[in-house]
Amino acid sequence: MDSWVVGQISFWYTVRKVKPAAIVDKAIELFLDVVVPGRGAGEGSWWMRGIRSLEQSSERVQREMEIRSDLRRWDNDFPELHHELIVRWVAGAIISVSVTSLYNALKPQRQRKY
Repeated sequence: MDSWVVGQISFWYTVRKVKPAAIVDKAIELFLDVVVPGRGAGEGSWWMRGIRSLEQSSERVQREMEIRSDLRRWDNDFPELHHELIVRWVAGAIISVSVTSLYNALKPQRQRKY
């Protein structure tokens, strides 16, 4: 019973206090790091490095705009499941499970005598 209360309190506290915009921005940044190719061959001179850097940054900006427009479209199509609400729920669930597990691990175990 007490671990259920701890889980509920941690879930709802996290849902209220989390900043979904920062989490979404970081998730988009990590996704773009994986999807957009980095530096490669053909960068022997400073001129080619500059061109490749411009290509990479423009591709990165383009992909970020596509992702953000997809999120906006999702919010318009499903207003009851706004992407920020989903981020809050997932963060709350992760924290709730973590706190409940930590609480159960640290709680002294009572020995029952039969």
